[in-house]
Amino acid sequence: MLHLLRWPSLSATSDDGPPCDSSLSDDKCETTFPSSVSSSATHLPEAATKSQTLTCFVGDEAGISLDGIPCSRPLTTPRVLAAHIGAALTLFLATTDATIVSTSLPTIIREFDGSHSEYTWIGVAYLLTQTACQPLYGRISDLTGRKCVLFSSILIFALGSLLCGAARDLKWLIAARALSGIGGGGIVSSVWVITSELVEVANRAKWSQALSVTWSCSAIAGPLLGGLFSSQHSSFLSWRWAFYLNLPICLMGALVLALSLNGVQLEGPKSAFWKDFLRKFDFVGLLLFMGGTSCIIVGFSFASALSWTAPLTLTLVIGGTGLLISAGVYEVRTTRDALFPQAIFSNFNIIILLAVSLLHNVAFNAGTFYLALYYQTVNASISNLRAGVMLLPYSLGSSLASIPVAWFLGAIQGRTHNTFGQKWVISTGLFISTVALLWLLDENTRIIMQSFLPLLCGFGIGMLFHAPYQALTSVLSPKELAAGTGAFFLVRFTGATVGLSIAGAIYQSSISRQVLHGASLAYPSASTSLGQVPIAITVSAFRVGDSQDTVLSLVILNFGSRVQDVWTMCAPCLGGALLVRQIVILHEYWALTSRSRSSPSSCARHHCQRQQLLKVQRRLSDAK
Repeated sequence: MLHLLRWPSLSATSDDGPPCDSSLSDDKCETTFPSSVSSSATHLPEAATKSQTLTCFVGDEAGISLDGIPCSRPLTTPRVLAAHIGAALTLFLATTDATIVSTSLPTIIREFDGSHSEYTWIGVAYLLTQTACQPLYGRISDLTGRKCVLFSSILIFALGSLLCGAARDLKWLIAARALSGIGGGGIVSSVWVITSELVEVANRAKWSQALSVTWSCSAIAGPLLGGLFSSQHSSFLSWRWAFYLNLPICLMGALVLALSLNGVQLEGPKSAFWKDFLRKFDFVGLLLFMGGTSCIIVGFSFASALSWTAPLTLTLVIGGTGLLISAGVYEVRTTRDALFPQAIFSNFNIIILLAVSLLHNVAFNAGTFYLALYYQTVNASISNLRAGVMLLPYSLGSSLASIPVAWFLGAIQGRTHNTFGQKWVISTGLFISTVALLWLLDENTRIIMQSFLPLLCGFGIGMLFHAPYQALTSVLSPKELAAGTGAFFLVRFTGATVGLSIAGAIYQSSISRQVLHGASLAYPSASTSLGQVPIAITVSAFRVGDSQDTVLSLVILNFGSRVQDVWTMCAPCLGGALLVRQIVILHEYWALTSRSRSSPSSCARHHCQRQQLLKVQRRLSDAK
């Protein structure tokens, strides 16, 4: 496969100075390129147009950190399409499994007579292992190969799904969910890395839009499928089928990926694997990151079952934060192969980008989960399946936004190879993420508004699925792609898990203080079970226990109004992300202005290098 490596300025022009005078002639540029460029790009041999193994590099002699751009298509278009279909299938399963239990949890808890803590752990167990193992996948795939990690993850996920479907008690189910999370996290990280390496940088946005749409759809498909399989109107279907059906789809996706990737050489495996693994792998950093992430996630989860001020909660959250800070310091100073690229810790723009992604996923995951709960509690006669159907506008809004955003990013990358498009989309998406409008939803909201307001919110949320990852990968070299992807999804999954835990703690606290006390006074016979039964099925307990409409109305009124506390938490998260993004834009503008004033000659040199390198790209493109 023919490769051209480009200057970092082509992927982040804002960091290299302002645009120069375009009248500057290319003939006047005195930029000297390494001999590898002139020999393989200026005078391309005839074999270069046919060979699939020829590789040329730009700038290695100069010691400059470079990115990789495929100069010839490694696969035919049908095979690339097939690889993306297989990747989308497996990604859909891995991301859907995080939310598929949201509407079926009441049924599961009633069947096993579970407690509120078990209700929380069924959802958190999957997210915990999916998140905590993210630092591992990138470096392991560098050592063993991308396909090895991908197919191993699919196997682990399928085994976990089988055990979930066969669960005989809640402890079994929680353990199986944790096993599924290990495989699901590997699937998510691997498919994004592999599909990014299959196509040129300029075409990544257009090809990866399928994965972006899959991600946004799966967040809503999970509750919908969970409601379908836990519906009481069918004697054949049960919540167990939500896990059993993962098995044939896993097999189908694995076969499609195996056939489409057959013979494709991706990064790794390296020779002397175990020797290099033991000598170079950052075990200390892995333990610090996994330990810190796990403590924070479990700590926030305990906050909903205990309290924010409980000693165990504070110990876990503070201790986890300290471990993550220690991990970051250690990664910068370690002599071993760091789990994450150094740019993750030293590049200000990347740090801000990850912060934006964290806040976005805090709001998105919490909003998705509790929007389904809102539909179930406010609409007295609604079923689990109907609650999932009512989430479709939210899903459609996020999906419809992802497609044009991917096209826009592809056009920007194809023309300029910079990150302006990603920055514009991130800022705009944050601006129109109207999560605050969901605060208008209450027990009296009409059905049409219950659909329209989430649709508007979905448009803003959907724009943020694709752009942050594209902006991150555009400034990473090929060797850093897998590790950088692991860092990105570590942050994204941490935000999703923390968001769900914080929302659960806020909601549970509001219910405990106001709803359960008032309802137990009006309905003393249920007072013994109100504090023990999970919130999502308390309304059902009232329906079964008593037919008094006034009591049921009281419970529904308070449950519906308390969901507004979740939107109160989500809106500031997106507002803070927008503020941070705008500060970065102003910072970049000031940096460009000061740079152009202090060193006008660097602008001319940058223009010369850019024009020469674009010439090389055009010659290599014509040689395909």
